[in-house]
Amino acid sequence: MTKHETHFDVDTGAACGTYKTYVRGFLLSVLLTLMAFCMVGFGGFGLSKAALYVAVAALAIIQLFVQLVFFLHLSTHSKSSWNLLSFIFTLVMVAILVVGTMWIMYNLYANMGMNAMAMS
Repeated sequence: MTKHETHFDVDTGAACGTYKTYVRGFLLSVLLTLMAFCMVGFGGFGLSKAALYVAVAALAIIQLFVQLVFFLHLSTHSKSSWNLLSFIFTLVMVAILVVGTMWIMYNLYANMGMNAMAMS
């Protein structure tokens, strides 16, 4: 096997990381965290509030993918497809839970006639 081939666990199909990939993932995570911290801590570098929210959310999503690839070793490789499939299933279940909860809360708010006067 050459140096660049990925090693997989025979039982689970999970990829094994190397020291180099862990360091690369750690450095990327620290860089993304510092970027978001500096954007918020130093006034957003002239961005509006909405643009700042979008920028920090984009950095958070990029960080999520960095950690999934470098630390959880999720990839589209055929040997690790079950890991990717289980992750996608988990995302779908969480989305259903969050959207369903928000839907129920909105319907309760709309149908119960709740407003600021009724709360006091």
